[in-house]
Amino acid sequence: MKEYAQHRNSIFSQRLDRTTFTAYFLGAVVPLAALTFVVQRYVMPTIAATGQVLALVALVSSVAILSLLSFLVLRKTTRSTLERIDRDNRRLSALLSISTTLTASEHASDIAATAVSCAVELTGAQAAYLLIRSKDPEAPAERFESAGTDFDQLFQSTGGRLTELAELTMSNGKPAIKNGTGNSRSIVVLPLTGESAWLGALAVVHAKSAVPFEDGQINALSTLAGLTSVAMRNADLRDAQRNFFSHMTDILVSALDAHLDYHTGHGSRVAQHANRLGRALDLDEKRLQNLHFASLLHDVGMLKIDKSTHKSEKACTKHAELGYRMLARIRLWEDVAPIVHHHHEWYDGTGYPEGLAGNDIPLESRIITVCDSFDSMTSNTSYKVAMPLEAAVEEIRNGMGTQFDPMVAEAFLNLVEQGAISDQ
Repeated sequence: MKEYAQHRNSIFSQRLDRTTFTAYFLGAVVPLAALTFVVQRYVMPTIAATGQVLALVALVSSVAILSLLSFLVLRKTTRSTLERIDRDNRRLSALLSISTTLTASEHASDIAATAVSCAVELTGAQAAYLLIRSKDPEAPAERFESAGTDFDQLFQSTGGRLTELAELTMSNGKPAIKNGTGNSRSIVVLPLTGESAWLGALAVVHAKSAVPFEDGQINALSTLAGLTSVAMRNADLRDAQRNFFSHMTDILVSALDAHLDYHTGHGSRVAQHANRLGRALDLDEKRLQNLHFASLLHDVGMLKIDKSTHKSEKACTKHAELGYRMLARIRLWEDVAPIVHHHHEWYDGTGYPEGLAGNDIPLESRIITVCDSFDSMTSNTSYKVAMPLEAAVEEIRNGMGTQFDPMVAEAFLNLVEQGAISDQ
């Protein structure tokens, strides 16, 4: 990266020099050369006095020197302006990249780590800190994340001032800028605002003593603070959704266990087996999460079926469709609903509710089919005695290619053989 920057700057400088020199040559050197030719050819012969000749030479020389000085000033000004534009463009490009990273981050700790690291990178600062205040308005701000060089030692020496500025900026919602003098360093503190637990501030300490932050650096940090605020609020919202998701699932599972009093704990056991089988089949975390909740709720449609008809096979075959309808209307469960819908499909196409076969059945549904059948066979209910483990294993082996996906069933039986899944 460093070599690329040096090469790019070298090319940049050459292009700038050529452009500026061309403008100088055409606008100053050529006219000056023409003026010198005219003076030497037509004016000098008509001047007799030596003093007049010297004065004329001095005039032309002065014009040439002023022209050269103008070129040098123009070159320096142009380079300075374009370098500033180049720095601003690099900051803008970095902020766009940071925005993507922050948006994709799921957890507050990841967002905070990204924010402070980027603050140091954008400004070349010594250190950056994210200070957070809890929902209690009386509680002081506390350091949540740090980045930079010797940030722990620097916080020990400047922490009081940083906390004071953070409290100020969180109170009025405005940036706080303190320029360093003598041996002290400049500090910029920007608020993270929002109606969430993540009320805090981004504090950045300059790398050099008594050197103020540039306006471009402060503007970039303000944008970064805004992006971080949005990302923190979104993470807080996602956390609340996950919390609701988990607790609502627990409520439904408890209600289902009460409703299916003859098969208590069935959903939890199926989920446990399915999680192990899903990992053995290399499902990613998102699919494992969907598999977990679909396993817990695979029989949720039974809540819509009267308890007096639970022993009726015809009545119970409706529960997959009913469960799908219940879950599909809830956005948090819309990815789980199809898995629940097809957990009674058979690999050979003779299952229900749609008679899907083979790979047309979602893999997660095929996993639940095996785990559901295994737990039903190996659990005591009010109307049957549990089947021995060996007999259940044999039933699954016999069902490979008909009721069960052979690949899924084989992986399941391997886990049983390893002791990772049992009938306990």
